[in-house]
Amino acid sequence: MNSDNDRIFRQIWKMQNEMERLLRDFFASKNPLLMMAEDLWRPPTDVFETESNFVVKMEIAGMRQEDIKITLSGDTLTVRGRREDTFPPGKRNFRQMEINHGAFERVIFITGPIDEKNIKASYQDGFLEITLPKTRQIESKSIDIEPT
Repeated sequence: MNSDNDRIFRQIWKMQNEMERLLRDFFASKNPLLMMAEDLWRPPTDVFETESNFVVKMEIAGMRQEDIKITLSGDTLTVRGRREDTFPPGKRNFRQMEINHGAFERVIFITGPIDEKNIKASYQDGFLEITLPKTRQIESKSIDIEPT
């Protein structure tokens, strides 16, 4: 009985986290109405922290580098792009369709100060990896006024 309750609570917790993420991404988007109007897809994305970096890894196979745009504004990293479909022209009858095409946007909140001058991004084997080096946050400091 306890394991059934645990499983139910885990499912509820997952749904709650997914709803919070969707709402956060919706309101963080530069144009939330565009997100509703277009059929945006969401590439699988991992965000993790090491001792010296925040790292964002995104699975976006089949894209050209020039079709990917990365911007940082304050504590918000936005990755946008478009993957074109590669289907042959003409009538097609799909039996299964799981590969997303068209525009995408992912909004990631960075939870600490970063060294903006040393951000690096690479795209290899279908994965985009963005490394955001951490920097020391400036603490409050008392400043003495020099006598004149």
